[in-house]
Amino acid sequence: MNRNIRHLLLMPPNWLGDVIMAQPAMHSLVRYYAQAQTQLFGRGWLKDLVPYLGLGEVQVVSEQVPEADAAFLFPNSFRSAWQAWRGGIPERIGYRGQWRRCLLSRALPRRLDLLHEHHRLYYLDILRQLDIPVLAEDVRLQVPAEDLSAAQAMLAEHGMDVQRLVCVAPGAQFGGAKRYPADAYAFVLRELAARGWHVLILGTEAESDIGAQVLAGVRGMQWNACGQTSLRQALQLVSQCRLMLCNDSGLMHVAAGLGRATVCMFGATDPARTSPSGARVRLFYEPAGCSPCLARECTVEGQPCMRNISPARVVDACLEALE
Repeated sequence: MNRNIRHLLLMPPNWLGDVIMAQPAMHSLVRYYAQAQTQLFGRGWLKDLVPYLGLGEVQVVSEQVPEADAAFLFPNSFRSAWQAWRGGIPERIGYRGQWRRCLLSRALPRRLDLLHEHHRLYYLDILRQLDIPVLAEDVRLQVPAEDLSAAQAMLAEHGMDVQRLVCVAPGAQFGGAKRYPADAYAFVLRELAARGWHVLILGTEAESDIGAQVLAGVRGMQWNACGQTSLRQALQLVSQCRLMLCNDSGLMHVAAGLGRATVCMFGATDPARTSPSGARVRLFYEPAGCSPCLARECTVEGQPCMRNISPARVVDACLEALE
């Protein structure tokens, strides 16, 4: 692979969690092409996330594919290959499939199966097939210095003690099948709040009702911040927590990548494929006969894959992580 590239374009995946799982691959590419000017082409919210990815001085472009000497395509879509081809980028590297092989200059075979193997390794295999050194397989995020003070100011405004902060992400934009039941969350949060932990709920505006449900009966310091923060502000708050409690979601990957204690519940998805990368992670996965269904919404009465995970066990895991 030609290393003399002046303008490098990275096209990250489309979901927050997938971008985090692609971070080791993108980090290795940026270091390999250290002499190049690097740009990321994708959704506007990438601007909030990029300072945490450890990629150095990279520019985010959202409107139109910029000029570049080479583009690495992490999405498997036809659209991403079409955009790179239409943009006139001479080197277009990505996996074949989705009827896009003719649009790529380097159409790589899929040696790993996304249905059974981890997404991080799937993204890293692009580099390995091109003999580009992989610097690290694990996700390693960083917190910009200015974000520390911003997070502390937000927490102080809402009476939250950073030393007692538990962040909770009870939603999942993919769909309800990935959500631990609200009443089970409420049980866990009541136990934590009774021990003096401050509970902060994070999510989108559409998840504010879920936030209210998981706070049912919870007494003590709490803040349902669903819909009240930008992505950058949510990242700032997660960076300061003592514990992240969540489903398989983007903020799960953020917390684990920042080295925060993370307790997460899996049901519709398989942790072998999307588990977070971090040394302080506790996973719960008690599959039912239909797991992992990978469905957006559960069609089985009682959502057994999630109900199999006892709230009492989750409480114990949280308290152990908070010691």
